Amino acid sequence: MDVGDCLAQIAESQIGTRGDLHSGRAALYGYLLATDAKLGAFDPKWTNTGFGSDRASRYSLLNPGGSESSSKFRLLDTKNEAELPAILRIHSWCAAFVDWCVMELLTKSPNATSLPLPHRPKTASAFGLLNWGTNSRCCMVVHGHRTTPVRGDIVVFNFSHTGIVVESGKGYFHSVEGNTTPGTGGNQGYLVDRRLRSQQLLKGFIRLPPKHRLGDFNVSPGISHMA
Repeated sequence: MDVGDCLAQIAESQIGTRGDLHSGRAALYGYLLATDAKLGAFDPKWTNTGFGSDRASRYSLLNPGGSESSSKFRLLDTKNEAELPAILRIHSWCAAFVDWCVMELLTKSPNATSLPLPHRPKTASAFGLLNWGTNSRCCMVVHGHRTTPVRGDIVVFNFSHTGIVVESGKGYFHSVEGNTTPGTGGNQGYLVDRRLRSQQLLKGFIRLPPKHRLGDFNVSPGISHMA
């Protein structure tokens, strides 16, 4: 299977994972552990409110007759059963999600790419992924927004955010992103979701190398150019 399609499928399998609920915390911590960063890099903060830009549609006070202090700690999701929110909010885990997806690819589909497992990305920084791609010496790195990314490319946005392309179009693309929100939210969210993005927002993207065929004795150097 094509390396890009493999990576995109892994990202798509995580859609709906919510880092704001205890039920999604195991997956979220798995993403964080795919990096070499300490927890402090993700700016954890204690909170008793909730996550996302559309809090009003997801959170409601239970026990309306009770006091605010006795009810504001409970979550009422209109689509799911009520569940307690995780009180420790984790920020800035979009790059950790990408790191984890690449790690999953290299451990479960090692024949899809020539990228060695020890050279996988481990950065907690979205912009750091571009540096990793360049230093890997086998990935293709494109800077700027003039070139259209394709399925499986790791996109880095100019507002310090990242994701994995699952569908490309003319002037836009769909990407699966961690630490995002539904709709038009920004780069500080609570779940993994598919987002529609303008190509103009790109700072650049990284394309993993395919597996070298029999007879390819040398690893191709990384291709880095301005788009």
